Amino acid sequence: MLQREITLDTAAFLDSTQALALTGVKREAIHAITDRFLACCYDEIGKAPRHLDGDDLHGIVGHMLPGHFGRRDPLAVHVGEVLAAYLEFLGERAVVSQMFELRRALDHTLPEFEHAVSTGEHAHHAPAPPQKPFVHRATKTGRNDPCPCGSQKKFKQCCGKAG
Repeated sequence: MLQREITLDTAAFLDSTQALALTGVKREAIHAITDRFLACCYDEIGKAPRHLDGDDLHGIVGHMLPGHFGRRDPLAVHVGEVLAAYLEFLGERAVVSQMFELRRALDHTLPEFEHAVSTGEHAHHAPAPPQKPFVHRATKTGRNDPCPCGSQKKFKQCCGKAG
């Protein structure tokens, strides 16, 4: 079912004025780039392109989409202009509440995509430094100790009561 959505969305974009305006890009390249992008949207993120937000687009363009291109793939040069045209097409075709964030995320993530494709390394952000486990240094409240809530009762008769 998702392949059907990808095919229909790609065909609609290829027939659009935005795709036809990409004069420096061959139709086969536009088709391939759009198919790969939509496959990431539907198959890997699980959202239709109109429901994406900036973080989703960053994940697709910066982390997932480079895996759909070979190292130094000549199609990768056209990804920025094809995706920008696709976003313009999407904005005319449907209500996209996050359009500003999508355009901004595309502009900020394209260098990450280009680096990943040119080097063959998938770009990942630096991992967070490992945290030391939390060690609770307070003594354990015994059943017959005063309750720490300040009620002046024994713990077993107050907060430690079962039930």
